[in-house]
Amino acid sequence: MGKKVNLPLFADPAIVATPAREIRKRPSIDAARARLGGRVSEIDAPPAGLAPGVLVTFPRATPAARAAGDERRLSGVVVFASRHEIHVLLDGARLRRLPPSDVAVHEGGEVAVELEKIAGDARLFGQIVEGQTVRYADDAGGLVNGRVVEKCRWGALVLRDDGAVVAVGFRKLWPSPSGGAA
Repeated sequence: MGKKVNLPLFADPAIVATPAREIRKRPSIDAARARLGGRVSEIDAPPAGLAPGVLVTFPRATPAARAAGDERRLSGVVVFASRHEIHVLLDGARLRRLPPSDVAVHEGGEVAVELEKIAGDARLFGQIVEGQTVRYADDAGGLVNGRVVEKCRWGALVLRDDGAVVAVGFRKLWPSPSGGAA
């Protein structure tokens, strides 16, 4: 008995068989915006004292556990704040969305070095506005110039010189030196 072989079918017999390649669709602007937390609205101002880059503490436990006496708190950095919601980054990866009533400004004491670095990056990002020329770190580690097209909660959509729009997280985004053209 012979071995069964499945051959690929082609619409045009002149097409030569090539190894199958995964075809990736380019991400849409909407998908990039969603990955960065959505566009920031200027009318939804943050509560006083809770701007991006502020070190804060918040309850570790659920409301039920707090009612039972668990008062432990975690530290983090505000990366986005509005009247209704505060986004707090605990480290480089974990994010908590909290009501403003659960968040308190950190009152001194020891803070992890990683949180201090995140706070500095968040403060710098908080000063960036749409239309501003910026630099960002690409995947290869180089710096690329561009212009902020849209500011999102955790980053920005940046228009490069070649016309491509890329999504850049807030930790890889800096204002361009004065006088620099993008």
